[in-house]
Amino acid sequence: MGTVKDIREKAYFEEVYRELEGIKVRLTSLREDLGRTYGNDSKLLIAHDRHLVEMVAYVDWKLQILEKGTSFDWKTVGGNNIESDVSVRPPEITTGPDFSGGYVGG
Repeated sequence: MGTVKDIREKAYFEEVYRELEGIKVRLTSLREDLGRTYGNDSKLLIAHDRHLVEMVAYVDWKLQILEKGTSFDWKTVGGNNIESDVSVRPPEITTGPDFSGGYVGG
């Protein structure tokens, strides 16, 4: 059984998550609406597209900071949107001379 503080904290984080996810959805929808309304190669879309994409990335970055900076279990709020596993590619096998790309000198 959680304490009142835990319950309030959970409600707060759930609300923050929902609001930030809603902002991401609205920004993405706005970008799609601009493309449908004015055309994908219109000057208006070209002028605003980069900024809309950057704002979506910024909100996503902030969600990641909140996820990593708190003890709250974000998987309970985000459903399938939060990745719990990561994948790493195997190291590339190269042929030829072996050298370091770092500082070489004395």
